[in-house]
Amino acid sequence: MTPKTASILSLLNDIKNGDVALPDLQRDFVWKEEDIRLLMDSIMRGYPFGLLLFWNTQFLEVVYREFVTDYTKGQTFVTKVKPKGHKMRMVLDGQQRLQSLYVAIFGTYDGRRLFFNITSGPKGAAAPEDDSIGRGYRFEFWRDDDESNRPKRLVRVADIVRWPVQNEKTEIRKVVQAVPLQADEADLAEDNLKMLRAFLREEIVPVETIDDTVYEADQAMPLEHVLEIFVRVNQGGTKLSRSDLMFSLIKTKWVAARGKFDALLAEVAKVGELGIDKDFLILALLTVADVPIEADVAVIDRHWDSMEPKFSAMGTALKTAIDFCRSADARVLTAKLLPVNTLVPMVYFLSRQPKGSVPDDQRKNLRAMLYFLLFNEFIRGKSPNARIRYLRDVLKKGPPAVVPLAAILAELEKRQRGATSATTFEMLHWNKPLTLNIAQPTAAKDTLSWQEEPQVDHVFPQSTFRPVHGDLVDDIGNLAYLGRLRNIRKNDEPPWDYFKDVSDDELKEDFLIEDRTLLAREHFKEFVEKRRVLILDRVKAFLGR
Repeated sequence: MTPKTASILSLLNDIKNGDVALPDLQRDFVWKEEDIRLLMDSIMRGYPFGLLLFWNTQFLEVVYREFVTDYTKGQTFVTKVKPKGHKMRMVLDGQQRLQSLYVAIFGTYDGRRLFFNITSGPKGAAAPEDDSIGRGYRFEFWRDDDESNRPKRLVRVADIVRWPVQNEKTEIRKVVQAVPLQADEADLAEDNLKMLRAFLREEIVPVETIDDTVYEADQAMPLEHVLEIFVRVNQGGTKLSRSDLMFSLIKTKWVAARGKFDALLAEVAKVGELGIDKDFLILALLTVADVPIEADVAVIDRHWDSMEPKFSAMGTALKTAIDFCRSADARVLTAKLLPVNTLVPMVYFLSRQPKGSVPDDQRKNLRAMLYFLLFNEFIRGKSPNARIRYLRDVLKKGPPAVVPLAAILAELEKRQRGATSATTFEMLHWNKPLTLNIAQPTAAKDTLSWQEEPQVDHVFPQSTFRPVHGDLVDDIGNLAYLGRLRNIRKNDEPPWDYFKDVSDDELKEDFLIEDRTLLAREHFKEFVEKRRVLILDRVKAFLGR
């Protein structure tokens, strides 16, 4: 491959004309507004643009997607299939830069266009604190219909680019007069506008193209070699994570991958923000397919034939696992209590069940497995992938329809120092929000407004009682869930006043307070100790251990 040079504008026009696209093995666009502004500043300063790596795909059928003109955060990208014989260049390295420029010059970012402050830059009057890199060239995103608030010296970049070369001087003069600018500021604005146009049109971008001079199909580089190049070049720049690279390989082996992954993510998102993403789906798929649970593209390369047929079962099991967690059996109603990787062993168990359903006689065991993994933070500890593998090995040994709870807990104690397989006072304090989730059923939940957002509150206010009773104030026996607004209003109000209008039934059911007479200053220690026992008994009954 021999490097050539091209202008930014010619490359963007090639994108616009459909001659340049993105192979679907690329990850999604991830640059933020600040990244785009910094790139434009670098171009204005004449900094090296960096090599772009293209791939001539004329002799291959390739799944690809087009560059986005109007980008919105979280949008879904649609793929197409380029047939053999159709000449099209794909971007292997440089997607983030080219997509940023395409949005900046031809499109919008979340409905806003890019504008250039024509009097900014090292010679401008802008204060150094206005820019994280010093007196930079200022680029800002604004809505077209926000003219009343937009400073006049901000000029839309798309307009600057469109001026015909023969009319350049006239157009620049119109802009300067419209602000209006005079003397040194006028000269600076003219220089800035000329410089931006020059940098966009001059051939300053180095480009290399794989198979650029290949004219026969049998001379074209095999797809696996192209993928290897892609993996290596993406170890620099805006780095792809191992899971990004794994998903890239999956997309080369399974044309439907993007659509299947996106559809499953959209389904699980219906119940709220759980933190489930493509990384999680790959981890779950590796587990369900009984292949090595390693973040390594080589695993995908060797075992994909075993993984693809398991995707549907994995997806069904995942949805069942989420529903089970939110059911009356498990009562985990907020993602804050559920690190998502803890779901993976449950997904594996359910993937082995008919239609991914929970056996009725295993609901209690499944609940206990979930909670003991959460309390011990087993899968959040060191080497989570290895710990998932240990649990998978235990689940595989027993009958498929039985949760081997005793064996799971024994494995937990074997692999994690200090772990417990029985409910103890100590365990209650490891994860106080999770304990209160059991003690106060349905209190911890996702809410639509901040007023009802559950917060852990001190029944006897800590500001008053900590000086005398020390850490006993933070004991689980003195903690309870309370809605955020109620917590704010309660402030440091003592419990004998705050709960005076709360019925005895409500005290017992909602706050696990059985004896109102203990809500007195002189009974603080007795209150904490007795309520701690009540909480322990409720957790034991719930977990069955």
